[in-house]
Amino acid sequence: MTEIHDHEVDTSEPVLRALLDEQCPAWADAPAHLLHTTGTSNTLWRLATPASEPDVIVRLPRQIGGDRSISAELRLLPALADTSMLEHLELPSVLHAGRPSDAYPMAWMAAAWLDGRDLWSTRDAAATDGRLAHDIAAAVRAIRTIEGMPVDRRRDADRGGAMPGLLDRLAGWLDDPAWAADRLVDRAAIRRRIDEAAEVATEPVAPRFVHGDLIPGNLLVDRSDRLRAIIDWGGAALADPAQDLAPAWSIFDAPARTVFRDALEVDDAAWIRGRTIELEHAVGGVLYYVPRRHPLGDVMATTLDRILADR
Repeated sequence: MTEIHDHEVDTSEPVLRALLDEQCPAWADAPAHLLHTTGTSNTLWRLATPASEPDVIVRLPRQIGGDRSISAELRLLPALADTSMLEHLELPSVLHAGRPSDAYPMAWMAAAWLDGRDLWSTRDAAATDGRLAHDIAAAVRAIRTIEGMPVDRRRDADRGGAMPGLLDRLAGWLDDPAWAADRLVDRAAIRRRIDEAAEVATEPVAPRFVHGDLIPGNLLVDRSDRLRAIIDWGGAALADPAQDLAPAWSIFDAPARTVFRDALEVDDAAWIRGRTIELEHAVGGVLYYVPRRHPLGDVMATTLDRILADR
């Protein structure tokens, strides 16, 4: 198994089997298939179950502390199931909340498999799909209306927190010699985007509930290429609602981006904030994942190109 990060814990099949033997014996002998996706936080195993049951997806965090998002999602998903979200799309259905054990040191989870293709695997068609732009805009509107969820408020320096802190973090990606940014990104073009963001950085923003990571790997479409599900809710929070404008650049080309923006009636200040949040995400993703030859680096490079070309 190829490691993505330094100092990963063991998430290999023997560890999976030990956890299943101990906590989920009904699945102990199920055939297991390692999934290769654009995700980087967890190792994903698909368990094949009898035809009468959905397959199972097991998520094992790769790094110590990575189970915080698993624990957050386990708290959130039952609350989301009682909201209007299910009128718009499917959500992951938790089958088991895994406990740390001698075989594996963190919380983990098993959920029912959701049929569908992620938007990175269908990226060429998705980029130009105006219907999909409307679908995702409708989902973003629904997310913004949700209240009372068991999530934290985003910290100032994080994506979706106060903009000045995010701009400092973005500057750190560009200026820290350890990242050698000049090798992989156009620093001058990025700084022009930072200058634009500085104009709206101090405007007050009312936080709303956000998913916080609406990148292609977290959105699934059905056979008709309509939005079916949003997965990976471990980063949901109370934050700048502009954070969920990420699909404008992570998924869509310029014409479909306009459809998405118009459907959400986004003003200029929110658009600049959303673009800047995703700019920091993309720059960090390129600098971290491209040298590691992980496909998320390609996702982020595509996103960065669209952000720098956006007018």
